[in-house]
Amino acid sequence: MKTKLRILLLILFLSMQWLPISIAQNDSQLGLPKGAKARLGKGKIKDILISPDSKRLSVVTTAGIWLYDISKRTQIAPLIKFDPHHVAKIAFSPDSKTFAFSTYDKTIRLLNTETGADLHKLDTFIGFYGTLKFTPDSNTLISQNWDGTVQLWNVNNGEHIFTFNPNLPKLNPRKYKNWKLKTDYYVDAMGDVIYAVGNKDGTISIKNGKTGNLIKTLISNTSFSSELPIQYSRPYNPDPDILKGKPYTKWVNSIRFAPGGNTLVSTFDYRRPKMNGWESRGGGTELWDVNTGDQLAVFSSWKLGIGFSGDGKTLTISGDKGHLIWDIASLRKIAEFPNDVKIRLSGDGKTLAFIDKEGYGIWDIMAQQEIASHSPVIEWLDRYPERFVLSHNGSILATSDNNGRIALWETNNTKQLRTLSTGYSESFTSLSFSKDGKILASGNNVGNLQLWDINSGKIQKTIKAKSLSRLVFSSDTRTLISQSGINKNECIINMWDVNTGEQIDNFSITNLLPNDLYIAFDDETILSIHDTSVFSPNGEKFAIETKGGIGIWDVPSKKRLISLRMDRQRAFVSAFNPDGNIFAVVIGKDMRLSDTQTGKHFTLKTPKGLLDKILGIFNIHEYSIYALAFANDGNTLAAGGKNMEVYLLDVATKRNLTTLKHKYAVSKLAFSPDSTILASGDTSGKIHLWEVATGRSLVTYDGHGNFISNLSFTPDGKTLASISGSIGSLGYNDGTIFLWDVPSK
Repeated sequence: MKTKLRILLLILFLSMQWLPISIAQNDSQLGLPKGAKARLGKGKIKDILISPDSKRLSVVTTAGIWLYDISKRTQIAPLIKFDPHHVAKIAFSPDSKTFAFSTYDKTIRLLNTETGADLHKLDTFIGFYGTLKFTPDSNTLISQNWDGTVQLWNVNNGEHIFTFNPNLPKLNPRKYKNWKLKTDYYVDAMGDVIYAVGNKDGTISIKNGKTGNLIKTLISNTSFSSELPIQYSRPYNPDPDILKGKPYTKWVNSIRFAPGGNTLVSTFDYRRPKMNGWESRGGGTELWDVNTGDQLAVFSSWKLGIGFSGDGKTLTISGDKGHLIWDIASLRKIAEFPNDVKIRLSGDGKTLAFIDKEGYGIWDIMAQQEIASHSPVIEWLDRYPERFVLSHNGSILATSDNNGRIALWETNNTKQLRTLSTGYSESFTSLSFSKDGKILASGNNVGNLQLWDINSGKIQKTIKAKSLSRLVFSSDTRTLISQSGINKNECIINMWDVNTGEQIDNFSITNLLPNDLYIAFDDETILSIHDTSVFSPNGEKFAIETKGGIGIWDVPSKKRLISLRMDRQRAFVSAFNPDGNIFAVVIGKDMRLSDTQTGKHFTLKTPKGLLDKILGIFNIHEYSIYALAFANDGNTLAAGGKNMEVYLLDVATKRNLTTLKHKYAVSKLAFSPDSTILASGDTSGKIHLWEVATGRSLVTYDGHGNFISNLSFTPDGKTLASISGSIGSLGYNDGTIFLWDVPSK
C-alpha cells in the first residue's frame, strides 16, 4: 500500500512540473517585492517585440518584462524585474535564443528565451543606449549610447570585447550653443565598426572605428538635379534668400545606417546661431550609397519618418503626404499609403502591415498587393497607434488595447490566432475597497473602471467611463460612485450599479478651477497632483475647488451644500472625516477644518521653525503639506509633506501628538480601520507602516517606482492596496496595484 502511495505521489509531483505556468503560478504572484501578497495588473505597456522565429513575445511594461511562449500561451517565468523608469531598448538575437534589454542605470541584461533565466549582467559604465542589436551570427551584442560610443560583447560568456568612442569634435559653445554632431554605426562582416559623423560643413565622413582612417566623404550634389529618381516629393532647391550673405550653415541633424550598412539616410536643415541656440529654415533628407558615396535621392522635407526592413533592402518614408515604400536597389516605389494609417515592415522585408481605425491589412511587398485584412473594433488606435508589431517572417501580427489584452493575428487568413495575455493596464488613478473587503475598484486614465476579485486577483467587471479621478463605494456596497474629468471646467459624478455595471444616475459640476501641481525635489524625486477633489469615506459628500471657492455637494441629493472661501489660497490637498461632517483643507502649513453643514471652521497648526514664524507675521504661507488623512474614529488628523515629516494632530485639543520622520517628501496617508496603524507613502515610492500609539515603525515596503498616489486598507485591516502616481507628460506610472500584508502590532 505504501509503495503504491509513493508511486502516486511521484506521478503527481512530476505532472506538476509540466503544468503550464498560467495554471501553476498566477501572474499576480510573479516577481513580487518583499511583503507584497499580490499584484493586480501587469503594468503599462511600453514596448512589444516578437522573436525572429515567431515563438516568443516580449512585453515590456512599467512592472517588468514578460516573456511568453506564443504557441502555448504561457508565461516563461520568472517576471524580469527592474526599476520601471529605466528600461531603454530590447532586442532578440537572430537565432531567437537570447533576449537583451538595456537600462538607464548603465547595465545590459541577457536572458535565455527558453527559460527566462538570467544569463549575464553587463556593466557598461557609459550611460543608456540608443540602439541595441546582435550580429547576424547571434554571438556578439552591439550597443551604442547617446554620444555615439559603441561597445561589443561576447554573448556566450558576457565578456566585453572592446569599446569604440567616435571622439566627435568639440564645438565652440559660443557659436554652436546646444548644437550636436550626429553619428551612427554598423559592424561589418569582419567585425570592424564603421561609423558616420555629420561634419560642420554639412558633409558626412565614413570612418573605420578601429583605425580611425577615413573611408569616404559624402558630399551633396550641389545642383540638386531633377534627374535624381525622386518619386515622393520634388527635388530640394534651397531658397536663395536663405543663402544670401551666407548667414546660414547646412547642418546634419540625423544619420541612420540601413541594416548591413550599404545605405545611409541623413537629414539636414540650414541654421544660424542665436542667443538661445539657433534658428533654422528649410532642410531636406538625403539617401546615400555608402559603398560608392553617391547621393541617390533628395527629399524636400526633412521632417520625415524613416524605417528599414531587417534585410536593409526596403525603405519606408513617412511624412505629411503619407507613407512611401521603396525598393532601395532599384529606387522604385512599391506602394503608397495615406498618412492616417500606421505601417510596419517584417524583418525579412517581404511583408508589410498597415493599421487604421477600421482594422488592419497585410501586403505582400514584392507582389504589391493586399493578401489579408481584418476589421476588428480597435479602441486604442486614436491614442496608441504604435502598439503593434509584425513578426520577422510576416506570419504573425501582435496588437494591444486599452483593456489590457494582447492579441495575435495570423496574417495569411484574417483569423485571430489567440488572445495571448490580459491584465496589462494604463496608469491607475483611483482605488476603493468594498465595505465587505471582497472587491477592489480601480480607475485608470483611459476610463476603465474595473472591479477586481481580491481572492483570485481577476477582473470581475470592466465599466467604460471617462478618465477617472476618484472612486468610492456606498455604505451598502451596491453602488460605486466615480468622478470623471470631462475638461478643465467640468466634472461628472456617476453612480454605478455594482452588480450590473449600469449607470444609475449622474450630475455635473461646472465652473471649476484647474489644478496642476508639479514639484521636483533635490533628491531627484517628484510629486504631481492633477486633481484635488475628494469624496467622503461613506460616499455621501464630494468636494472640489471652483471659481467661487471649495464647493461641497451632497451626492445622493446632487445638491450643493456650502462654498468655502479660500482667501486666495489654493485647495491642493483636502480630506473628509469618516462621516463627512468635517472637511479639512491645507492653508500653507496649517489645516482649516470646516463643518460641512454650517461652514464654521477652526485651525489646526503644525509645528513650525523660526523662518515659518517670520513668514507668518507677513501672512506669507508656503504650501508644503501634500497629504491629509483622518483616523477612522475622527479624533486624529495626519498631515505630511515637503519637510519629510508626518504630524499626528488631535482634533479636539488641537495639539500635535507625534511627529514621524521620513527620508523623502510624504505624498499619501491612510489609517487602518481600527485607527491603530498609519500608512504613509513618499515620493521615492516607499510605503511606511507606523504604530499610531507609539510612533514605532512597523515595516517599510518598496515596490513602486514613483511617488505613492493612493493607499487603501481593506475593512479587516489585514491588507493594504497601493498605486503610484503619474509624472505628467512623462507618463511614468507602474500601471499596477500592489496588495501588501499588514503586520500585527
